[in-house]
Amino acid sequence: MHENIITLLMENAVQHLYVTNRATAATAHRLSGNSPSFHCEVSTNEKIAYELALAGAYAGKRCACILSTEGLYEALDPVMSSAYTGVAGSFLIVAVQENDEEVTPLGLFSKLPLIAAETRDELARAVRYGFDASEEYRIPIIVQAVPDRYDEGAKTGGGQGTKPQAKAASFIKEPGRWAATPKFRFSLHGELNEKIKKVSEAFETYEDNIVVKRGSTGLVTDRFSRLAFYDEDASVLKLATIFPLPHKLVQGFIDGMDEVLVVETYPAIELQIPDRTKVKSGFVESGRGRPQYDEVIAGFTVVRDRLGPASSINMAHGIKKLHPEKNILAVTFEDHFFHSGMPAYVNTLYNGSSCPLLIMVSQREEEIRRILGSYGVKSIFAIGTVDELARFRDTTEPVAIFYRGMI
Repeated sequence: MHENIITLLMENAVQHLYVTNRATAATAHRLSGNSPSFHCEVSTNEKIAYELALAGAYAGKRCACILSTEGLYEALDPVMSSAYTGVAGSFLIVAVQENDEEVTPLGLFSKLPLIAAETRDELARAVRYGFDASEEYRIPIIVQAVPDRYDEGAKTGGGQGTKPQAKAASFIKEPGRWAATPKFRFSLHGELNEKIKKVSEAFETYEDNIVVKRGSTGLVTDRFSRLAFYDEDASVLKLATIFPLPHKLVQGFIDGMDEVLVVETYPAIELQIPDRTKVKSGFVESGRGRPQYDEVIAGFTVVRDRLGPASSINMAHGIKKLHPEKNILAVTFEDHFFHSGMPAYVNTLYNGSSCPLLIMVSQREEEIRRILGSYGVKSIFAIGTVDELARFRDTTEPVAIFYRGMI
């Protein structure tokens, strides 16, 4: 899927692309053929990727990020600020849904326009429309891409219409906008509200907002795939433009029904409907949150990255402080260590934590060894089997352990 997303972005003349996945970056470099008008970088985490792309958009460039839906939440600081500052060029954030996490609530929360694309063709239209809308309304646009039905539709290749011309960078100094200090945020908030109003009006005619008229019971959803178990005689309004809502289209559909069910994972659509007297909630039951379960390896209570990249380090440190008698093992990945693990590990060292850290590695072991050495960690080991972990029980000093493969 990522290869097709990159192809779509290139067909729409993206100039700067920032990702957090090395394989995605390698694909982008291969597809670009080292074009001098295209630049792609791998960023350590989503916040960095977002800020780099945003900086390019400040300077008038056509920029994009490819992140996971889960990863976009890691970048909330710049996401929220970018709604106020806007852009001078165009900025498209493609959030790929790789698990149950969705970004549909983020549009309403951040006041950034959000389009959900369910199929390959819908994504192609969303990317093209998103770049144009971002440029016209000077605001970042989020596109949520769902892999489940992505094989439906034609393959990309050959963009429609004339390919936009690449723009030269031109940064215009506007401290009141780009700095967005509290003094200026009041006026910027007013501008943002006007932008959202105009985008909402434009979304009234968006191609993938589809009305299917049947009976007097209506279903409003962001995906046709959610409706498999609902009455086939019901009328359907399928919305691709989650935020801002095209109010005339939605209210007109509701007014023509006796009863309306809004079928979505989160109430992103429902909360925007002004008159909900006919509306019932129909939230989709999908794994919200993550299952928590006990895991023991070689006598250690295992803490994994369940709250976010490298979250195991902070969680294990906290548990160890509360229960010093327990053998706690923090387990993370090499990329997660670079993402958020370094400041977390420094914090554990500063506060005298002694729970071992196991890092699953494939390519970056030597880099991490050098970093750990600079932190003053003396006990650094590589193991070949899980059973070897037993010798690190009851350790009283910081221990870092490398394991090549997955545990």
